[in-house]
Amino acid sequence: MQVHTVRDLGAAVREARSHQGLTQAELARRAGVSRDWLVRLEQGHPRLEVQLVLDVLAAAGLALATGPQPPEAGDQTEATWDQLFSHLSGESDNG
Repeated sequence: MQVHTVRDLGAAVREARSHQGLTQAELARRAGVSRDWLVRLEQGHPRLEVQLVLDVLAAAGLALATGPQPPEAGDQTEATWDQLFSHLSGESDNG
């Protein structure tokens, strides 16, 4: 699941928790946070302490990885060299 918003992150935690058959109270206890705090995370509350978010992710068996964002449709900044220079690839009959 790609996470673009805090709501997406909360949904990922909720999905992992449910998949493992954990209650909110059980996951909160494992992560060292209150159940109310976990509820706010699962609902996508935008103002939560990042370290606690990372603690919950770890307790839920999730890892946070970062990487380049995929280009938007029509964005040519991520075009490959092959795409950029395909017209020079010897397909010409004059070669």
